[in-house]
Amino acid sequence: MSEVRLAIVIHAEEEFDWNRGFYRSNTTVTHADSLIEIVDDIIELGGKVTLAMDYPFVTSEGGCKVVEHYKYVSGDKVEFAAHQHPWVCPPFENSHDEVPAEYSYPGNLTKEQEYAKLKVLTDAIEKATGTRPKTYLAGRYGIGPNTQSILKELAYNMDLSISAYCDFSRQNGPDFSHYSNKRFCDSHITYFPHTSSIISLFPWVSRYLNNRPELFTKIQASLITRLVGKLMRIKRYRLSPEGFTFSQMKQVTESQINIGQTDFLLSFHSPSSTAKLTPYVMHGDDLLKFKQTIADYITWFNELDNTEIVRPQDMIGSNR
Repeated sequence: MSEVRLAIVIHAEEEFDWNRGFYRSNTTVTHADSLIEIVDDIIELGGKVTLAMDYPFVTSEGGCKVVEHYKYVSGDKVEFAAHQHPWVCPPFENSHDEVPAEYSYPGNLTKEQEYAKLKVLTDAIEKATGTRPKTYLAGRYGIGPNTQSILKELAYNMDLSISAYCDFSRQNGPDFSHYSNKRFCDSHITYFPHTSSIISLFPWVSRYLNNRPELFTKIQASLITRLVGKLMRIKRYRLSPEGFTFSQMKQVTESQINIGQTDFLLSFHSPSSTAKLTPYVMHGDDLLKFKQTIADYITWFNELDNTEIVRPQDMIGSNR
């Protein structure tokens, strides 16, 4: 079996109410200490972490505390990357606090706006960390028609924005329903999708749908096919401790390994490191389960044969 590799990516961002809109004034970062604790635990377990940081995070006192903690960490345990939340990243077009949901996706901005915001963010990360980021993650996975050329112009070589098997078009976002978890290169940019898997009560159904990602979207399209999907217990699980159990994360990994997948991306949002900041971690018990799920998964993954935890940048130049 080929080597199986795992990247752990944290969406390092500000705190805001996920049930409300997108406001420029939401720039608070109070979860630095709890995030450092979780990242330290991951590293102690043998992991590596990519901190994909947005503008409020990297320019806040809390975010800078995290950066300083890992800035001179020995070895290659931490990668600093860019994460774009356009509603809180200058330059701003007007003085309105609330930003329409459509423009919470960076790829829906004009090319000039998307470029200007990413350049500001890139420069801010370089100033804070001393290194220029090469890995990019669009907020809300919102890449668009101009993103690739902008990334090339700003010397990025890796994009983590694709969310396998997902369609955000009903929210004016991108449609990734035709994308699997397979990493690929296009025009000198390596695309490494966030890992998901289609799970069914019947293993052959899982294998069939995971090899044909567009069919999962079609199953959701009508009442009859949704009922069939429900009978077969067809669901989409994500490789994340946010909303998914250790058992479900194992299912994602095993089902993808069974169809030949070798690259995996586990992700979560930095505010989930503290209770009451995201819908996934509302109470102290939730936080304990969240931390334990991460630890259990990393421990399990490391015990598999021929596995390695890497940073996305470690995959540049690998063509498998």
